[in-house]
Amino acid sequence: MRVTLVTETYFPQVNGVSRTLGQLVQHLHDRGDSVQVVHPDYGKAPEGYDSVLVQSIVAPFYKELHLPLPPFSGAHRAIEAFRPDVVHIATEAFLGLSTLRFAKRRKLPVVSSFHTNFDQYSHHYRVGWANGTIWRYLRWFHNRTLETYVPSRTTIGELEDRGFERLALWPRGVDSRLFQPNQPSRQALRARLGFGPDDVVVGYVSRIAAEKNVEYLAAALEIVARSRPEARFLFVGDGPSRSDLERRMGPHAHFAGYLQGQELADHYAAADIFAFSSLTETFGNVVLEAMASGLPVVALRAGGVADTVQPGLTGTLVDPDAPPVRFAQALLRLIDDRTLRLRQADAAREYALSQSWYTIMESLRERYQIAIEESVGARERMAVLS
Repeated sequence: MRVTLVTETYFPQVNGVSRTLGQLVQHLHDRGDSVQVVHPDYGKAPEGYDSVLVQSIVAPFYKELHLPLPPFSGAHRAIEAFRPDVVHIATEAFLGLSTLRFAKRRKLPVVSSFHTNFDQYSHHYRVGWANGTIWRYLRWFHNRTLETYVPSRTTIGELEDRGFERLALWPRGVDSRLFQPNQPSRQALRARLGFGPDDVVVGYVSRIAAEKNVEYLAAALEIVARSRPEARFLFVGDGPSRSDLERRMGPHAHFAGYLQGQELADHYAAADIFAFSSLTETFGNVVLEAMASGLPVVALRAGGVADTVQPGLTGTLVDPDAPPVRFAQALLRLIDDRTLRLRQADAAREYALSQSWYTIMESLRERYQIAIEESVGARERMAVLS
């Protein structure tokens, strides 16, 4: 099978979408498929697959975001030369739209995936006035593809209510061999970060930005810090809100920046509890990584996170309209009750062990094959009618 993947975010960017797509590319390679990835030029061509780099600029308002620049005729020529059996468009902006139109003209089977809660993003960036237009465009875009792959049942329900068609569940997995509790370096890393052996550490892994609702999290953690001055906080990630959080958290927190691979896994394992206040997640990969690392989760009951965390068993879900003090109280309960914390940690790890990347990606690969077969059949029927 020959697969072209088109995305406006990929390695070395660090986010849930790029990690998921990286797992997909690796799985297809392992199964013997040929993969072409069309993505922005980050300054260096990745190795191990056929990459088509699209000229891009850094967004002036968000240095982590690279915006592909038209025209995209070079990418179109590369796709045509590759002769894919299926084109998977993972993002819906200018590069995705241009590829969709090109694929339709060439009668290539094209599928898509949905990754972003645009309601919350537009709210945080104060463009809520454009919500109606954005959703009409997204519905038009995805309904022009054979299938749209969605990471959670909650998000599928929300999209169906908006008129999206042909939605298929494509959840997320986790590498439970990489992300696991009791990493050998745990105590040494905690000491290097300034955490004592008995300190309870609340961890956070994600972009440190408004769309992740970090203002709410900071307010909750300030309450925790006042109530339990011995509590410690570990932030992994970066973004435009980092400097403000560093100021507010003071000596209670350590900020590690973006991490990957074993270093990221070690930092998860250095924590005792995972706190996540985002409202924008269609899934929330970091939540599952935290659970695989043996961390009970305190999160807001929103989006795909609500499908992952089992309240009372693997963590706590707080109503999204609850004040920060309620979130703080859920954290304080786990900080104070070691038995509860460890019981939920074990249950979180057990759940994560059941979420295999192989099974999830193989299911998507099978959907590709069905889409290809149906597209070939449709073309043959059209030829007969002609």
